[in-house]
Amino acid sequence: MTPIDTSAITNLTFDEERNSEYLFAASSENIKLWNIETNKLLDCLSIIPKTISDLKIANEEKFLLMSAISNNTISVWYTPLENINFDESIDIIPSSDSVKSQ
Repeated sequence: MTPIDTSAITNLTFDEERNSEYLFAASSENIKLWNIETNKLLDCLSIIPKTISDLKIANEEKFLLMSAISNNTISVWYTPLENINFDESIDIIPSSDSVKSQ
C-alpha cells in the first residue's frame, strides 16, 4: 500500500508509446508512475512544491516534460524517461511493510 497523497492530483497523462498502460499522475509534491493494468506504483519523483500545470511525454526525445505557472513565473522541468522505473520487478517504492524502525 502506498501512502496517501496530501495534495490533489493536478495532471494526468498516459504513455501512449507503451500501449497506454502507464499513467503519470502529478501533484504539487510528486509525480507518480502507475501501471494501470496491474494497479502498481512503479516510481515516484519528488518535485519542487509547485502545482504542475502541464505534463507531457516526448517519446521521440525520450523525456517527461513538466511545467508550472506561479507568481508570474513559468517553470519548465524535464527528466529523461530512462531515469524512470518502468520495471515492475524492481521495487523502489518503500511500503509500510518494508520500512523497519531501528
